[in-house]
Amino acid sequence: MAENKPKITKIEPKIPALPKRKRVAAYARVSMETDRLMHSLSAQVSYYSDLIQKNPEWEYAGVYADSAVSGTGISNRQEFKRLIDDCDRGLIDIVLVKSISRFARNTVDLLRTVRHLKELGIEVRFEKEHISSFSDGGELMLTLLAGFAQEESRSISENCKWGIRKRYENGQPRNCICYGYQIVDGKFEIVPEEAEVIRQIFEWYLAGDSCYIICRKLNESGTKSYYGKKFTETVLSYILRQEKYTGNVLLQKYYTESHVSHKERKNHGELPMYLVQESHPAIISQETFDAVQQEIARRYGVPIVNGVAAKDTYMHHPKDGKKPKSSYPRRKAFWSEEQRAEHAEVYKSRETFKYFRHDLSLFIKCEACGQNLTAKTKYYADGTTELWWECFKHHRVSLDTARPKTIQDEALKKQIAAVLDIPEFDVEIMEQKLTHISILGDMLTFHFRDGHSVTQQYIPSKRKYRRKEEK
Repeated sequence: MAENKPKITKIEPKIPALPKRKRVAAYARVSMETDRLMHSLSAQVSYYSDLIQKNPEWEYAGVYADSAVSGTGISNRQEFKRLIDDCDRGLIDIVLVKSISRFARNTVDLLRTVRHLKELGIEVRFEKEHISSFSDGGELMLTLLAGFAQEESRSISENCKWGIRKRYENGQPRNCICYGYQIVDGKFEIVPEEAEVIRQIFEWYLAGDSCYIICRKLNESGTKSYYGKKFTETVLSYILRQEKYTGNVLLQKYYTESHVSHKERKNHGELPMYLVQESHPAIISQETFDAVQQEIARRYGVPIVNGVAAKDTYMHHPKDGKKPKSSYPRRKAFWSEEQRAEHAEVYKSRETFKYFRHDLSLFIKCEACGQNLTAKTKYYADGTTELWWECFKHHRVSLDTARPKTIQDEALKKQIAAVLDIPEFDVEIMEQKLTHISILGDMLTFHFRDGHSVTQQYIPSKRKYRRKEEK
């Protein structure tokens, strides 16, 4: 009888799967745009970039940095909002922050954000305090330390207000922008040619001219405002109510509501005001100024408060905020939906529309909404202009959504030339090699015609702002 041989099965050893690397990002912020703080921000960005990339268990997910914004709110911190948006999209596992005060100085905002990220399974680590949002008792410590950070911000704000108000009590005005004057060593000095314009404005107004007519006269003669722009009725209204032209200064006409909201409010008696007489040379007499205030009050039916005529809304903007409904019938659309769609397709790309006003027209797209960025011209006090690009939808319509950064035309052209490895920008070479450029936050993606793409952070160029041309 044949013997049954045992059946042998080879069991292969199990190879342990490599642990998935954590996607780690960092957040940095400075509250003022000074050389020292900007150097600090740059050092923070470099430190976290090196720290994350040197850790073999981590995957670099970027550094989000806000500059010249307060930590008491979230609305103005575009990089912070982009960080939270990326966390919502599942692109980040850990967020590193230098300290609680860099993340937020508002206890409610801090706890709400940390709890939201914790629900998403995202850990927030504060290096200075050695606190993790995942640790036991972490939220209690965050609450206590966030309260200290908020109180520190309030204390700094109160100290600044106290110093400003003490200077007001001593009759020391703060430096300000005032057409007709320039500030030299903290004192007002008359600019002769601008002072002549001020006298002419008051003379025309007393002669019966309206702000509209005075603006038209000034603009037709080529006279420029403080920033080198055309005069507007709003500017004229401000000039006619400016008591500084009499040589007197009324201090604390406005005040900041709180260190959290940063809203400026008009002082209607909530705080004391201080009238400093003969503090600087006068451009017009007190009698002329009073006569203009009486004329404004007569024309618009407004009271005179503290020697200055109060402002009133225009007739088409009533005080209750409701505009009267027009009885003029709206013109009905005469295009079909197919015609509208066909017409819109023409303006979507450079392939279908060939008449460009600028070199980068229809070439920069917003990754958030897919729309082309539009050109915007900025006018400066020295008479020069500069071209910028912005997403109209995110800057004018959907203000509360994450928006791409407004970018300078010349800075972007330099970056395009560097990516294409050419000595200077050339629109023909750009069209030959690139299909388009997309932007999300401050990250630019250059899409090449061969299918690959290059992503870089947008590098703005600094510009020296001047009040007027140097002589």
